[in-house]
Amino acid sequence: MVDSASIARERSMLLGAISDFVLGLLFLAVAIWANSLMMLAEVVRGYILLALELVLLVLLRRIQRGQFHDFDYGAGKLEQFANAGLGTAMGLAGASIAVAASYRWWHPPEQAELGLMAAVVLSAVNLGQNALVLRSLWKAGSDGSSVIITGQVRTRLAKLISSAIVLLALLTNALFSGSGIGLIAEVAGSVFVAVVMLQLAVSMWKQALPSLLDRALEERQQILINRALVTHFDVYDTLASVRSRLSGNTPYIDIELGFAAGRTMADVQAAVDRVAGEIAALLPGASVTVVPRLQADPHAA
Repeated sequence: MVDSASIARERSMLLGAISDFVLGLLFLAVAIWANSLMMLAEVVRGYILLALELVLLVLLRRIQRGQFHDFDYGAGKLEQFANAGLGTAMGLAGASIAVAASYRWWHPPEQAELGLMAAVVLSAVNLGQNALVLRSLWKAGSDGSSVIITGQVRTRLAKLISSAIVLLALLTNALFSGSGIGLIAEVAGSVFVAVVMLQLAVSMWKQALPSLLDRALEERQQILINRALVTHFDVYDTLASVRSRLSGNTPYIDIELGFAAGRTMADVQAAVDRVAGEIAALLPGASVTVVPRLQADPHAA
């Protein structure tokens, strides 16, 4: 059963996702009306991050309901695939915004003054929304038990700071519309969002790449596995195989142990539990799987 703290974490993420989606639609409409590249860049950045938030929300719900074992390579692997894919999209979008901002510098656009004022109001609403969602996430993750929520708090704080800077640039552009100062504010604000997107892309790829490339365990960790197998060598008959890998920060260990045909199921299960428990104790956080294999009876006809 999911406790109240877990429900609060899910609701805080869902609140952020829904409000981001609704504000994104309004931002898109006003960006077209005001012909603001800066607002359009915020829409693109916001929706890419929203896609990642939805993936994380699904992961959070599964983890809190004990369903993380449904993922063949652990819940973290799916998160990192999303990070890699959306990071690529973020990088390409950021580069496109930077090129568009450069074009606008040499070809100043015509912008609707009323649309720019609407953009300022909406950006102020977005600043308040980010502050409220940050407060909700902070309260939901105050116990520090959810890595996903902790990450969302940091992400939302970055959004809050970014939205404050964008609001300042939009206000400057609206107040000095049609002048050189307004153009500088529009281009500088667009470049700022583009740089943020490129930094996010690099950060997402740095986070994802080590987890997507499985590595061998450190020698120290392999020694600990061997120590556990030697310590309990008397409880199994043969060692069929030992496979291990490091996915992100999680060691995955798969072991096959052979047992004589005459041994009881209770005896086999007890041996499997002892070996798995010893390895799990030596390598906290590891995913340990011990599979028993019954050997053929050589005296059977």
